[in-house]
This record gives sequence, structure tokens and C-alpha cells, in this order.
Amino acid sequence: MGSRLLKAMQEVGKHATGNLNSLKVKTVANGALVEGAAIDNFTAVELGFNANGERTVKQLSDVTKKTYLIASPETRYMGEAIGDFYNEVGERARIVIFEEAYTRFDTSAYTGEPANGKFAHFDPATKKFLIHDGTHADYETASAKFLVVNDEQDIEYTLGQPLVRLEVIEA
Repeated sequence: MGSRLLKAMQEVGKHATGNLNSLKVKTVANGALVEGAAIDNFTAVELGFNANGERTVKQLSDVTKKTYLIASPETRYMGEAIGDFYNEVGERARIVIFEEAYTRFDTSAYTGEPANGKFAHFDPATKKFLIHDGTHADYETASAKFLVVNDEQDIEYTLGQPLVRLEVIEA
């Protein structure tokens, strides 16, 4: 006989994960409430306000909008995998403010072949950072642009997901 708890214990999360690599990062004071839909960590987001005047966050909807990084700390219980975590609607999330030539982070939310010196921007349609040679059609108008500075394929080190390290070159 099945149970809800057994099913939950057997499912493996596929949510994006990452790390902040800069010594100090600027964050939005008091974070922001997730609205609309759940958001994976270490993906690009945009900010707004709700009817009560509280700061809100949702997944980036247009590359031309001011872009931030959602990077909430995970609290692991009962051996949960790092890929089990995401930012649920109504929860308060940590929002990182990008600083050019300073903010560096790892993310598993990417597509393309990472190599040092390539470029990236966030694609709202796929909810991933697109890695390319700098000639992608949306790259020119993207408000946030990134440089690939490293990639980590050691799955044991990255807790199950390959990561790419990005540095902000335009914010």
C-alpha cells in the first residue's frame, strides 16, 4: 500500500540550485514575497509591489526588465537533496542585487555548452541562463549580461547537478 510520505521520500527534486561566490553581496532589504508561481533558486527575477505595498518577486518575464537573482538559503531536514528546494508562493525570498564586475554565482539553471569567455543572459521562456557566443538575438537588449568564468561538472561536489559560474558584466 502506498502513502503520501513514502511517495514524497522517493521523489527526487529537479529544482535549480547554486552558490553565491562573491565575498559580499547586496540584497534587497527584507527580501520580497514570491507571487504568481513558485520560483527556482538561482534564477533571474523581477521586483514589484502588491496592493499592501509589500515588495514582491516573480520570475523574469522580459529580458529588458531590471534583473535580480533569487538566492534564498536552504534549510535541509531529513536528508533532503539540494534539488528539492524552491521558493514557494507567499514565502519571503532573498533577492541579490547585481553589481557589474563583482557579483559571481553558480547556477544549475542553464542551457548551452559552458566554456570560459562565453556569454549568457536569462531566457524567460525556458527559465534558464542561455550560454552562447554573444550573438544571440535577445542578448543585445538584455538588461543583465553575464560572462562564463567557470563550470563545474563534478556531480559529487555540486550535490547532483552540474553548475556554471557566471559573472555580471552588465546590470
